[in-house]
Amino acid sequence: MPDDIQDLKLEVGLLKGEFEQVNKLTEKISVSIEKIQELNVNVLQMLTVHEEKHEQNKRYRLTLESDIKELHSRITTISREVHERIDQVPTQLTHVHERIDKLRSDLACHKQDDRGKLRINLSEVEKYKWLILGIAVTAAFFLGKLDMSTLLTLVI
Repeated sequence: MPDDIQDLKLEVGLLKGEFEQVNKLTEKISVSIEKIQELNVNVLQMLTVHEEKHEQNKRYRLTLESDIKELHSRITTISREVHERIDQVPTQLTHVHERIDKLRSDLACHKQDDRGKLRINLSEVEKYKWLILGIAVTAAFFLGKLDMSTLLTLVI
C-alpha cells in the first residue's frame, strides 16, 4: 500500500503540474482570444472605413460619369452649331459680296452726280472769272484815261 500512496501522491503531483500547465495554457488562450477580439474590432473598423470609401468612390464615379455625359452632350451641341455656322458662311459671303457690289454701284452713281455738279460749278466759276476780268479791264481802261490829279480832287 505504501507504494499505492506513493503512486497516488505522484499522480496527484503530476495532475497538479498538468493542472497548472492547463491553467497557464488557458490564460494564454484567454490572452490570445482577447487579442483576436481586438484584432477583430480593428478589422471591422478598417472594413467599415473601407466600405465608406468604396461608397464615396462609387458616388464620385457616378458624378464623374454624369459630368462626362453632360460634357459630351455640350461638345456635341457646340460641334453641331459650329458646323451649321460653317455651312452658312458661303451664304453669308454671298450676302456680303452682294452688299459690297451694291455699295460700289451707289458710290459710282454718287461719283457721277458729283462730277456733273462739279462741271456745273466750274462753268459758273468760269463765267464769273471772265465777268470780273472784263470789269477789271474796263476799270483799268477808264482809270488810265483819267488824270490822277483830278481823281485825287474828287476823292478829297
